[in-house]
Amino acid sequence: MCRAQRTLAERVTFTGVGIHTGAKARLTLHPAPVDQGIVFQKDGVSIPATYQYVVSTQRSTNLGREGVVVATVEHLLAALGGLSIDNLTIELEGPEVPIMDGSALPFCEGIEGAGIVEQEGEVEDYHLERPLFVAQGESLVLAMPDSQYNLEGSVEYPSPQVGLQRYRYCGYDNFVTHLAPARTFGFWSEVQELLQHGLGRGGDLQNALVFDRPGFKAEENLRFRNEPVRHKILDLAGDLVLLGRPLCAFVLAINAGHKLHVEFVRRLAQEMEKDA
Repeated sequence: MCRAQRTLAERVTFTGVGIHTGAKARLTLHPAPVDQGIVFQKDGVSIPATYQYVVSTQRSTNLGREGVVVATVEHLLAALGGLSIDNLTIELEGPEVPIMDGSALPFCEGIEGAGIVEQEGEVEDYHLERPLFVAQGESLVLAMPDSQYNLEGSVEYPSPQVGLQRYRYCGYDNFVTHLAPARTFGFWSEVQELLQHGLGRGGDLQNALVFDRPGFKAEENLRFRNEPVRHKILDLAGDLVLLGRPLCAFVLAINAGHKLHVEFVRRLAQEMEKDA
């Protein structure tokens, strides 16, 4: 299926801190011409938002080129994919995309406030023609041919506040209401380990859910009963944008993370080249 390419009507800026570095960041999204794609600009270097430029996937998806890195891009990319934005120049001041409230919702609201415009060029979905999967240990990402874009996630954690969760996001669902509000999360037992590895320095109770911490009551703090698995699907949606083209397929992710997502996108790209 073809549709008109889309960009912003005007620029929009976001400010905040990076969840892992704790550093201040300023992010400005600029309208871009037809066929440019989504491109980050930092320190004079252009970094396309495609899988070829992924440099690390430890707790987040990070892109880099010529020694310049833009970190934690997945929530922003999920918002762009969810709102069908094809062409954009993203200017980043700071080491990391700001975490905002831990979800993609602030990005969606800012983008919609700036306005979205259709362009002269067209973009065509990539229709997967045969099953495809990648797996590692107990983690799996599987794709099947489908008539539309459908994502399903399954996670299981020993925490009684999370446990086993499954959720399916269908192509006809509203991204802004069904996935965008789901926030990043972790567990009280992980906090010290993250800090020891130099991660999570910008995390706080305003931008992350911390399960099993003293006094935490899930029923009073969650936006969705199954907010963790929705956020995992949000991460998957952001990483799938790295394919560089809208996808038409059913994708199932079980206990998967950014590393497996990106490997899956690489495999998808190989299939896309075969079908070209």
